[in-house]
Amino acid sequence: MNAVLAWTFFFYNCRVGIKLGGMNAARTAFAGVALAALWSAAGCSPSSEPTISANAGTNTTLLIEPNVAVGKVRAGMTTAQVVSALGEPARRTANALEYPALGLAVMPGQDGLIKVVMCGDVTGLNGPFVAAFTGRTKEGIGMKSTRAEVVKAYGEAEKSEKFRLGLESLTYSALGMTFTLEEGKVHHIIVRLGGAQEPEKTIAVEPAPPK
Repeated sequence: MNAVLAWTFFFYNCRVGIKLGGMNAARTAFAGVALAALWSAAGCSPSSEPTISANAGTNTTLLIEPNVAVGKVRAGMTTAQVVSALGEPARRTANALEYPALGLAVMPGQDGLIKVVMCGDVTGLNGPFVAAFTGRTKEGIGMKSTRAEVVKAYGEAEKSEKFRLGLESLTYSALGMTFTLEEGKVHHIIVRLGGAQEPEKTIAVEPAPPK
């Protein structure tokens, strides 16, 4: 199966332990595979020490401007400028600056300019970074917005894919945004700045079988 859910490697899972005890068997297995892939892509291991509070910056409501900005992080910024605006990140990897207290990570391109902002929590609605990320578009779309609200704000997605465990991705190429939903509610948003392309590192997951 070659369908790809646009989940770039997400730094959060390198630093935060995921409680799987309350999940059903299928979700637990999926989470295990996803975490392994994410850890590998981010260059860290499952034994990384959990943290969420060690982060600079304040968690006020952020404005998401498609193709342009997420709060103070704007298209054309360098990593140094992001650090100047947000403070030192909780963690740096080869691919991202991590700001878990804000519920986001920023990813530069090969030219050193910020290309992508990852918002929310890839693990699902109950992930800690859903609450941490307070960003909203001017239409009011953000964490836990419903599918109907996203479609009302932006129309039907150019690309919509449904997956197992009640997951769905909605891609709006013109806006440079991909929403990931669980049970019809947004828990993760990819914002591409300055018309950046899809991040290269993704996790391939199997589409839901036809009913």
